[in-house]
Amino acid sequence: MIALFHRRRSAHAAPSLAIHATESGAPLPDGPFVATVPGADAPLLPLDLPSGLKGVARERVARRQLRDAGCAAGLDLRPARLGPRRESWARMLVCDGVLRADWATLVAPAGRRCRAVLPDYLTLPAAPGLWVIEAGEGGTVRARLGLEDGFAAEPDLARALLEEAVKEVAPAAILRLGAPCVPLDDWLTPLGVPVSDGPEALATTGIAQPVRLGHGELALDLARDPEALRVALRGSLLRIAAALVLALGGFGLWATSVQIETERLRDLDRSYRANAEAMLRVALVPSGPVLDIRAQAEGALSRARAEAEAARVRSRPLDVLRAAGEVLAAHDPRVTRVSYQPGLGLVIDLEIGDFAALDALVSDLASAGTEARVARSVAREGSGVEAVLALATTLAEAGQ
Repeated sequence: MIALFHRRRSAHAAPSLAIHATESGAPLPDGPFVATVPGADAPLLPLDLPSGLKGVARERVARRQLRDAGCAAGLDLRPARLGPRRESWARMLVCDGVLRADWATLVAPAGRRCRAVLPDYLTLPAAPGLWVIEAGEGGTVRARLGLEDGFAAEPDLARALLEEAVKEVAPAAILRLGAPCVPLDDWLTPLGVPVSDGPEALATTGIAQPVRLGHGELALDLARDPEALRVALRGSLLRIAAALVLALGGFGLWATSVQIETERLRDLDRSYRANAEAMLRVALVPSGPVLDIRAQAEGALSRARAEAEAARVRSRPLDVLRAAGEVLAAHDPRVTRVSYQPGLGLVIDLEIGDFAALDALVSDLASAGTEARVARSVAREGSGVEAVLALATTLAEAGQ
């Protein structure tokens, strides 16, 4: 038999659960519910675990202890992380693997409406320092001892378990629910612990109001197969790891290709530089260090251009005089002096018949490709016109 709970509000907690017992094959509730199974089939077994042991290592040691204690193979074992000390759990929920699979199959049609499948004693309300004991109509006693412990058993066995538990830690109060149970009630009466029949009476004991399913119980869902989840997670991790390996491999190949290409470009750059230095040595910088090829080449070319221009300027006055000589010979002026003056160019002092002849001479010089201008001219009585001609010897002078 499996009992089904659906949510409603009660004095035990908000929200709490109302019990609906059903047989296998009976219709499941339409709303959200928690299904319970007999607590005797899924007990909480105490363990002696080091306080500093955490996580997977703690679970591994717990499983080894249960195997050493004679627990048969095929059991479903899961840590009972109840109460505030979730990482320091000291009990494991144990049930038969076949039974667990049957329970999961029974509630599978409900899908997500079934919030969990739990032992019936874990659906009792719980609070720190409080024992909740409930006797069922069928004689089964369910008990919740604080937040981290609980059981379901026949009355005589339940009394023996409670006697052992009270020797370790006595409760501050007891909440007694359910039907009368003479063996149990006879033991509780002289115990000396306040016994209440409802949560309202707990106010005088200083105990917090008990809460159903508020201490991590739903994480112990027996419809869920942790091993299957581990396998699925392991598969996902393997797929992620494979993708990462492929990505890293691809990145490694790309990085290697980039490095190879970089080395090739560096070799090519060194080759180009060596060729450029060789040409620079031959043509422009025969000696001295080569520090900046472009700057040194530009400097050498600038100097060469300047020297060429200087040589051209030096030879220009003779060329101009040679070109102007033919024109002068044709007009037959009397040349008294020829000189070169920076800023004026080639300067010719001459005497000519009149101003008209002077203008004709200047015009013929221009036709011959020699730009001439009259720097000074004056008429002399009886001797014609005395003039000074400036003949341009450079392009700069030609523009003046």
